[in-house]
Amino acid sequence: MFHNASRRSVIARLGAAALMAASLLPALPAAAQVGLQRSAWAGADVGVPEGVIWYPSPAPATPQRFGPFEVAVTPGAPVTPGVRPLVLISHGTGGHELGHAWLARQLAAEGFLVLSVRHPGDHFQDRSGVTRPDYLAERPRQLSRALDALLADPQWGPQVDTRRIAAVGHSAGGHTVLALAGGQPDRVRLVNHCSAAGAGLQGDAAMCRLGGFSPDKPAPVLPAGSAALPSVKDARIRAVVAMSPLGQGLDLDTLAARVDVPVLIQASRRDEVLAHAFHGGALCAALPRAQCVTGDQAGHFAFFQAATGPMGAPGLDPAWDPAGFDRAAWQAETSARVLTFLKTALR
Repeated sequence: MFHNASRRSVIARLGAAALMAASLLPALPAAAQVGLQRSAWAGADVGVPEGVIWYPSPAPATPQRFGPFEVAVTPGAPVTPGVRPLVLISHGTGGHELGHAWLARQLAAEGFLVLSVRHPGDHFQDRSGVTRPDYLAERPRQLSRALDALLADPQWGPQVDTRRIAAVGHSAGGHTVLALAGGQPDRVRLVNHCSAAGAGLQGDAAMCRLGGFSPDKPAPVLPAGSAALPSVKDARIRAVVAMSPLGQGLDLDTLAARVDVPVLIQASRRDEVLAHAFHGGALCAALPRAQCVTGDQAGHFAFFQAATGPMGAPGLDPAWDPAGFDRAAWQAETSARVLTFLKTALR
């Protein structure tokens, strides 16, 4: 998925505001509190994403305002002792590490350690990385590097049960986590989808427009076998959740054979950015063993933090929802589903 100038402006405003400011898990109080810290390696290497770490804490949490986001956490709080499973969260292109705070907080409250990253070269302030020929492989590698950094960190590494690591991603983040699970990145397929010979210009027009392609300006046709990308599978990832995922950047013919970990795909036929038939629907068809949940009500940004306020035209606004859609209630239901899936998958 790619964003045009309008979407970049919307995400930039959102990010600038944000900057202002069960039995398989360790036993915790019924109303577990959540702490939050910035990663110690932030800015250490351009290829290593900085991020936010969410964790169970005994300290009382209170609502904290991060620009348009309000989250009940305690910044810098002490950590509840223990070794626990880890969840990595990958945002969509042009996104923000706090964009999925609703899910990160819930997972931490249930005993998980969570790392939500900001992808270098593909966040609200800088999308220069999306023009890289290896973008579809580099993004997953960034998440692997973040995992390397977390495990090497003297504070956080000893708290991770390395046998129970999962990855969750939205939109381009969905591609990211599926590639880590074994999906083969395929730039030829993505580009040709928006060429004059592809189906994207008509059937997936929103995605193609966001990449700068239209019937008047189709993508160039790449020869089969050109622009090959390496496998980026990370054997440490034991389960993945792909939310409204970008599907055109993977070789669908190889998914069933190469992805051997539990997968949850949640998508919507109402998705206004990534047409379901070419993305979520195509991925579910290619992964018959995956748990697929497909709805008809949610828009593409239903996975984004609720209550961000109006920020642009419908369809280009992370706060936009279809009429009558209750994002907060839907996210509560979705977080419960993700939690159940991860507890089972990481047992």
